[in-house]
Amino acid sequence: MATAEHLDYAEEAESAERAEAWPQALALWQRAIATCPVEQPAYAAGVGRCQRQIDVNAELASIARRVLQVPTLDARNSDRLDFHEVSVWELLKGLRLAYRAGQSSR
Repeated sequence: MATAEHLDYAEEAESAERAEAWPQALALWQRAIATCPVEQPAYAAGVGRCQRQIDVNAELASIARRVLQVPTLDARNSDRLDFHEVSVWELLKGLRLAYRAGQSSR
Protein backbone atom coordinates (compact mmCIF):
# COMPACT_ATOMS: atom_id res chain seq x y z
CA MET A 1 0.00 0.00 0.00
CA ALA A 2 2.89 2.38 -0.57
CA THR A 3 1.51 5.18 -2.74
CA ALA A 4 -2.22 4.61 -2.31
CA GLU A 5 -2.00 4.25 1.47
CA HIS A 6 -3.01 7.88 1.96
CA LEU A 7 -6.25 7.24 0.06
CA ASP A 8 -7.17 4.46 2.50
CA TYR A 9 -6.45 6.72 5.46
CA ALA A 10 -8.53 9.51 3.91
CA GLU A 11 -11.44 7.14 3.32
CA GLU A 12 -11.28 5.90 6.91
CA ALA A 13 -11.03 9.50 8.16
CA GLU A 14 -14.20 10.44 6.28
CA SER A 15 -15.98 7.46 7.78
CA ALA A 16 -14.80 8.43 11.29
CA GLU A 17 -16.06 11.97 10.71
CA ARG A 18 -19.49 10.67 9.73
CA ALA A 19 -19.53 8.75 13.01
CA GLU A 20 -18.41 11.93 14.84
CA ALA A 21 -15.34 10.07 16.13
CA TRP A 22 -13.28 13.26 15.99
CA PRO A 23 -10.02 12.15 17.65
CA GLN A 24 -9.86 9.05 15.44
CA ALA A 25 -10.67 11.05 12.33
CA LEU A 26 -7.98 13.60 13.22
CA ALA A 27 -5.36 10.86 13.61
CA LEU A 28 -6.37 9.33 10.28
CA TRP A 29 -6.18 12.66 8.43
CA GLN A 30 -2.74 13.21 9.93
CA ARG A 31 -1.64 9.75 8.71
CA ALA A 32 -3.03 10.55 5.25
CA ILE A 33 -0.93 13.72 5.17
CA ALA A 34 2.18 11.89 6.37
CA THR A 35 1.90 9.15 3.74
CA CYS A 36 0.82 11.30 0.78
CA PRO A 37 3.59 12.11 -1.70
CA VAL A 38 2.02 15.46 -2.67
CA GLU A 39 0.19 18.05 -0.61
CA GLN A 40 -3.57 17.50 -0.49
CA PRO A 41 -5.53 20.56 0.69
CA ALA A 42 -8.53 18.33 1.45
CA TYR A 43 -6.47 16.44 4.03
CA ALA A 44 -5.43 19.64 5.79
CA ALA A 45 -9.07 20.78 5.73
CA GLY A 46 -10.03 17.48 7.38
CA VAL A 47 -7.49 18.09 10.14
CA GLY A 48 -8.94 21.57 10.70
CA ARG A 49 -12.54 20.32 10.83
CA CYS A 50 -11.69 17.61 13.33
CA GLN A 51 -9.63 19.91 15.53
CA ARG A 52 -12.49 22.44 15.66
CA GLN A 53 -14.94 19.72 16.70
CA ILE A 54 -12.54 18.42 19.36
CA ASP A 55 -12.20 21.97 20.71
CA VAL A 56 -15.99 22.47 20.74
CA ASN A 57 -16.52 19.17 22.57
CA ALA A 58 -13.86 20.11 25.13
CA GLU A 59 -15.53 23.48 25.78
CA LEU A 60 -18.97 21.88 26.14
CA ALA A 61 -17.56 19.25 28.52
CA SER A 62 -15.98 22.01 30.58
CA ILE A 63 -19.29 23.89 30.82
CA ALA A 64 -21.07 20.66 31.77
CA ARG A 65 -18.58 20.00 34.58
CA ARG A 66 -18.39 23.55 35.93
CA VAL A 67 -22.01 24.66 35.64
CA LEU A 68 -24.16 21.56 35.47
CA GLN A 69 -22.06 19.31 37.74
CA VAL A 70 -22.06 16.63 35.01
CA PRO A 71 -18.68 14.88 35.23
CA THR A 72 -18.53 13.73 31.60
CA LEU A 73 -20.50 14.00 28.40
CA ASP A 74 -19.42 10.51 27.37
CA ALA A 75 -22.23 7.96 27.31
CA ARG A 76 -21.56 5.31 29.91
CA ASN A 77 -24.64 3.20 29.13
CA SER A 78 -26.06 3.42 32.62
CA ASP A 79 -29.14 5.38 33.62
CA ARG A 80 -27.54 6.19 36.97
CA LEU A 81 -24.48 7.67 35.24
CA ASP A 82 -26.00 9.13 32.07
CA PHE A 83 -29.04 10.99 33.42
CA HIS A 84 -28.65 14.02 35.65
CA GLU A 85 -31.02 16.26 37.54
CA VAL A 86 -30.28 19.88 36.63
CA SER A 87 -32.17 23.00 37.63
CA VAL A 88 -33.54 25.12 34.82
CA TRP A 89 -31.53 28.17 35.97
CA GLU A 90 -28.27 26.17 35.86
CA LEU A 91 -29.24 24.77 32.46
CA LEU A 92 -29.91 28.31 31.22
CA LYS A 93 -26.54 29.45 32.57
CA GLY A 94 -24.79 26.58 30.80
CA LEU A 95 -26.59 27.25 27.53
CA ARG A 96 -25.69 30.95 27.73
CA LEU A 97 -22.02 30.10 28.26
CA ALA A 98 -22.10 27.73 25.30
CA TYR A 99 -23.78 30.37 23.15
CA ARG A 100 -21.17 32.99 24.13
CA ALA A 101 -18.38 30.54 23.39
CA GLY A 102 -19.84 30.00 19.93
CA GLN A 103 -20.18 33.73 19.32
CA SER A 104 -16.60 34.44 20.36
CA SER A 105 -15.22 31.69 18.11
CA ARG A 106 -16.52 33.37 14.94
